[in-house]
Amino acid sequence: MKELIVFTIISGLAFLIFLVTLILGLTKKNKNLKLTALFLFFAFIGLTGWTAFKFVSKSYNKVAETLRARTGDEIYDALFDKRQTDCIKVLNYQDQVVPKIDYAIWLNFETCPSELKRILSRHDFTAEKLSTAKWDGKIPYGETLDWFNPTKLGDTIMVYEYSTNNSRNIQTIWTNLDSTKVFVRDILD
Repeated sequence: MKELIVFTIISGLAFLIFLVTLILGLTKKNKNLKLTALFLFFAFIGLTGWTAFKFVSKSYNKVAETLRARTGDEIYDALFDKRQTDCIKVLNYQDQVVPKIDYAIWLNFETCPSELKRILSRHDFTAEKLSTAKWDGKIPYGETLDWFNPTKLGDTIMVYEYSTNNSRNIQTIWTNLDSTKVFVRDILD
């Protein structure tokens, strides 16, 4: 940022010196002053072009970094805070890039029971034990993700759900009975 400010000031000064030199050259009808003014004009154009290039380059890099897709580990850490153990292995994920259009974050990972216990202690989840034998595998408001299928967790699974008072954030966690395989849907509206 400082570099852009310095180049902008130098460009402005070059333009002012160009104008003063040009006016003096025209009023005194001095050919050398007119040539100096022409040189200063090209210096001003060059400095302005370089400043514009630097501005566009820095802006592009900032926008590209902002729009960069998060990794599964970054999504995990954003949802559940910094992990306390190394037993997490993110298998699949789909991030919520544009809220309202991409209405949820979808995550599939392997973990250890202590880490799942830490995750569940963050909110007041309701728990339900479900049989997957007669379940068609469809998830309410679910997208069709080939890899997102909690029925793969076994015949009986645990489903934990948390919702804020205004239901603007709903987090659903499906896990096998030994708490090592997990599917997560996090809806943030």
